[in-house]
Amino acid sequence: MIVSRNLTSRRLLPSAAAAFAVMAALLAPSGRALAQPVEEWQWLEPPLEAHPLVWAATHTDAAAKALQALPGYAALREEVARKLSVERSTLDGAPVLLGPRALRLKRDAANPLGLLQAAPRREDGTPGEWKTVLDVAALGKSEGKKLQLQWFGDPGCLPPRYDRCLLRLSDQGSDEAALREFDVEAGAFVAGGFTTPPSRTFAVYLDRDTLLVAHALGDAPKTAAGWGAAVRLWKRGEPLEKARVVYTAQKTDAILMVSAAGPAQARRGIVLRAIDYSTFQLLTVDREGRVEVLPIPAKLKPFGLQAASERHLFVQLAEAALVGGATVPAESILAWDLRAKAADATGLHVVYSPAAGEVVPEWVMAGTATRTAAVFPLQKGLSHSLAVARSDGTNWTVKAFVEAPAGTDVRALGADPTGEDLVIQSVGFLQPAKLELYRPGTPAKTISADPALFDGSRLVVETRTAKAADGTPISYWLVKPRQAAAPGETPTLITGYGAFGVSFPIGYADEFYGGVTMASWLERGGALVVPAIRGGGEGGEAWHRAAMREKRMVSYGDFFAVAEDLLATKVTRRERLGVFGMSNGGLLAAVAATQRPDLFGAAVIDVPLTDMLRFPKMGMGAAWVDEYGNPEDAAMREVLLKYSPFHNVKPGVAYPAFFVTVSTHDNRVGPGHARKLAGRLESVGADVYYLEEQGGGHGVSDALQHPDLMAMRLAFLVAKLMPSK
Repeated sequence: MIVSRNLTSRRLLPSAAAAFAVMAALLAPSGRALAQPVEEWQWLEPPLEAHPLVWAATHTDAAAKALQALPGYAALREEVARKLSVERSTLDGAPVLLGPRALRLKRDAANPLGLLQAAPRREDGTPGEWKTVLDVAALGKSEGKKLQLQWFGDPGCLPPRYDRCLLRLSDQGSDEAALREFDVEAGAFVAGGFTTPPSRTFAVYLDRDTLLVAHALGDAPKTAAGWGAAVRLWKRGEPLEKARVVYTAQKTDAILMVSAAGPAQARRGIVLRAIDYSTFQLLTVDREGRVEVLPIPAKLKPFGLQAASERHLFVQLAEAALVGGATVPAESILAWDLRAKAADATGLHVVYSPAAGEVVPEWVMAGTATRTAAVFPLQKGLSHSLAVARSDGTNWTVKAFVEAPAGTDVRALGADPTGEDLVIQSVGFLQPAKLELYRPGTPAKTISADPALFDGSRLVVETRTAKAADGTPISYWLVKPRQAAAPGETPTLITGYGAFGVSFPIGYADEFYGGVTMASWLERGGALVVPAIRGGGEGGEAWHRAAMREKRMVSYGDFFAVAEDLLATKVTRRERLGVFGMSNGGLLAAVAATQRPDLFGAAVIDVPLTDMLRFPKMGMGAAWVDEYGNPEDAAMREVLLKYSPFHNVKPGVAYPAFFVTVSTHDNRVGPGHARKLAGRLESVGADVYYLEEQGGGHGVSDALQHPDLMAMRLAFLVAKLMPSK
């Protein structure tokens, strides 16, 4: 393995003489970075400027050499490679059902960037023989780029044939993707078809020759977070810049997205205007460009939006609202009848209101809609199930149809928009993922079942409860060896998220837990802890709002309470307890390790936010002001300053060891957060390893794309928390 091939590219660096001059200015005679006031670290924020890239490359090379010199690294790297070679039906590999055909993005060790594959569907609904129609890596190689196909479970294909699709291709994992029209049957891009340069773009077919599109190219109107604010009707053969604008959002809005719903012959565009992440407006656009604002309550859950059947658009309330003259409680699911006129308030119906103690978690991640029904997740405590809702034209009937055993989860990964078939995934901490096809009135049919990556019989899953400072019980999962080590000696990793109303998923060695490296961790006698802290969605929107903005420390307090419980009950001790997280979870892990270094022996901080006074100025951070608060507000600035990890690094503190990772092309949070945290930690003498990949975007910790990075992460955790191993 050659580090420079996979880590920050030398092609972006200045000459060796310039690099030496920059480093001479940055380093003290001892070789340690000089401590600086926080304002003087802002030069690390620009992702692609020469001096920050020199800093990132130098630190990356030093960290890689140190980590690869650890005892056992070579064996761990081989182990990671072996586990990656095991054939698995990852989330990317789940089939998307589209009438007569199925599509999937198949990723494995040989094809980490994926193969787009198509298959005819058998009579029973399952996919037939898969045929590769696009090799993403080969396409990138032919164009001199490292292209990635952004795959969100919906390839944007045109009904009713689903032969034309709008593929989103990103260079180096950036959120800015080029749109290209692809012919699945021909296995080729459409000559003269719809294409856009790389941008933050949403687009959807209204018919074969018309797109609804919102882009952020050039001087196009943009939202606060840099997404397109103008919705355009784009006709085939017309230059994009000539496409007619049919609606423009406010530049202060967080984000604007477009989708489509309705039968093929009467398909309409759906515009979701996120004024912030709590307040929304939904509009429809027909093929003539006529816009209607739907009479749907504005306070909606951000991850309970826009599933659509042929006739209905489904949303979920964040607050109680008046519907049809009656007050409907928060968490309720509503359906808008797409046949109704916007002026007709009777087009809005109540589908389901959760019972006491029941929550409909983030639907967009675990629910879907068939041609006639809505399928959504239900959660009671830490127990999961799926329910289906159908209408007889007047009333809705809801039935639970899949219940998950303790320690497992069920998710609806997709549905056939032309029928009632569903793809359901069942997975657990100790249960490899299984995909099944559900068709009403017939037994479920297995599509694929992953092999085990470790011996689950040697482990046990427990649910426990810690008590927060205000007395609130905080439930958590504990996955541990069946035969525990001596009291306090079990090496343990704790992770979480705790923001935006997102529930942390139960998973089997998936990306939220470090992929196959978690299998290796558990095999070695390690434990995993996943708490349901406030700010997340496990207790519904009230649970989320209990830790928003000025209440943000509530979430971190919950997390600390669980860590303290692990020490008090002698599951582990400080020297054996590590914290890790990605994105907002990276912020959580950074707060934990800087505020409570007495609790943790090691910290993995992946693609994090860390400078909470400047987060709106990096990546698309301006979209998250509703969640975290506005640092331009004096009172909120004081709140943010109290927990902002970058600002709370202090000399003379015995910090745990840090492993900080990011991608140069992560333009969601921006690499500046990770760079600045690592720099400040280094300046006070902390033990910090900084690794910046050029590619990978916000998903840089993908073991298929970056096995070396993830092997170094595993070696770091084993060395710091399992020193006898």
